[in-house]
Amino acid sequence: MLVEPRYDGNLGKVARAMRNFGLSRLTLVGGRADPNSEEARWYSRDEAADVLDAAERVETLGEALSECKIVVGTSRRAGRRRGRPEDPEELFEDLEPWAKPLETALVFGREAHGLSTPELDLCHRIVFIPSDDASPSLNLSHAVGIVGYELYRQTRKALGEQIEREELERADHGVVEAMFEHARRVWLRIGYLHYQNPEMTLRRWRHLFARAGITELETRVVRALLHQTEWVARVAGIPEGGVRDAPAELFDKHSPPEDRNGSPGKS
Repeated sequence: MLVEPRYDGNLGKVARAMRNFGLSRLTLVGGRADPNSEEARWYSRDEAADVLDAAERVETLGEALSECKIVVGTSRRAGRRRGRPEDPEELFEDLEPWAKPLETALVFGREAHGLSTPELDLCHRIVFIPSDDASPSLNLSHAVGIVGYELYRQTRKALGEQIEREELERADHGVVEAMFEHARRVWLRIGYLHYQNPEMTLRRWRHLFARAGITELETRVVRALLHQTEWVARVAGIPEGGVRDAPAELFDKHSPPEDRNGSPGKS
């Protein structure tokens, strides 16, 4: 959220920076910058127009923060009354805002002099962006871009690691058994398992997957292949009962040798 933004162009630049890093909820606390102005729209470009369209304006910072659980203020000035500032990397590593969407507010101050001390008092944490002493003040949109980038980077990393953990986690026993039941039905239908002793071959597959530690994602991959095999069997006219219900010529390998090419000695 932006406190008392003054310039339409900055508003458009902020919207574009937000969109670059997956942020879309913009709240304006007072200020005269107009999200519908031609200048704001020019700087936001089409890709961030929806950020400006959805922007909300409230009168006070307290009103804007009423439903937030964690409030992060931005400031380039430290001091006893301003709390301990943290850089974006260490802050987001600790807070993990991606774990609780829509509960964390990022508050940016005025273009000229940032957030006041009473406004920072409303914030739980303070973030600062290290910069050269010769020119310590960043443009508002640049500050939003840097903080947004660090949040986006850590979010992707954290969610990527979570997905990786889920992909590496063994599937539940019931999920694996459902896959094998599906495989048993399909493989019997196409004649891969011998109908008189299907468990012999199926048991080898059980041992293979047990050694591999099959994951839930991998069971879905196997079952997708089984579904496709079922479809091909249906198109080919193979009955669900497989060898027992199909014409003999479909499954010659299961027939006694004398029946494959006629009776012995028959020319």
